[in-house]
Amino acid sequence: MNYEYLNNMIKYIEDNLTENIEYKKLAKIVGTSEYTLQRIFIFLTNMSLSEYIRKRRLSSAFEELKTTDTKIIDLAIKYKYDSQISFARAFKAMFGMTPSGCKTNNIEYKQFPIITFSNNNNTCEELNYEIKDIKEIKLYCIGISAKTHDDLLYNIRKLYSDIEKTRLYKKINEKGMYGISICKKDQYLYYVGSEDKYDHTTQFIIPAGKYAIFSVNSREQKDIVKKEKKIYTQWLQSTNYDIDHEFNLELYTDTNCYLYIKIKDKQN
Repeated sequence: MNYEYLNNMIKYIEDNLTENIEYKKLAKIVGTSEYTLQRIFIFLTNMSLSEYIRKRRLSSAFEELKTTDTKIIDLAIKYKYDSQISFARAFKAMFGMTPSGCKTNNIEYKQFPIITFSNNNNTCEELNYEIKDIKEIKLYCIGISAKTHDDLLYNIRKLYSDIEKTRLYKKINEKGMYGISICKKDQYLYYVGSEDKYDHTTQFIIPAGKYAIFSVNSREQKDIVKKEKKIYTQWLQSTNYDIDHEFNLELYTDTNCYLYIKIKDKQN
């Protein structure tokens, strides 16, 4: 991963805490898609990009409360909150005190610091994978949508929780279960399904093409996330392929998960 680009993005965020920050602009600074940027950020920091921006805004607001006479309502508006109430709620959740308490009481300063990315703490390991040409695959799925990446993660967890309570989960799991993530303009989609058709499912076509396939050697979520972190922070910058940043595919078998990354040769 190019940490210089990530640090340039962090500087842009810091310079624009009081402005509307578009993820499209952040992705352009890093040179990737919005979806891939948000995945990389989570892998590197264990927090979402929106959480980082929220914490930096609240941290800056804390300092202003302690050092200026700015009104609480003006700070709420300045740091992009819809109301003084929503600002106060977020402030108390982060710092354990109300904005008015912070302003009037003699308490210690609290800060959520600016992140700096570096290679110092990274270790590299071998990554084994296959390159295969895959024919079009017709699947039958159920899915969810979301407007933000954070909502997508929540909705995916809820989707699996809901279907695990039904016989459908057992059926598709026995046949080989697919998970598909798609990022379109202003919308995130996720589907889970199989090659067999069941009630209440809709058809989805996995596009033919060349894929890099990584074996996780586990179905545990922590192992999948660990493998994805290596793919997006190490393999991606080392390969001679371009990837489809808006499409990700997982295949779950009895004891394993395979991650499919759609690729193409880099253009000179």
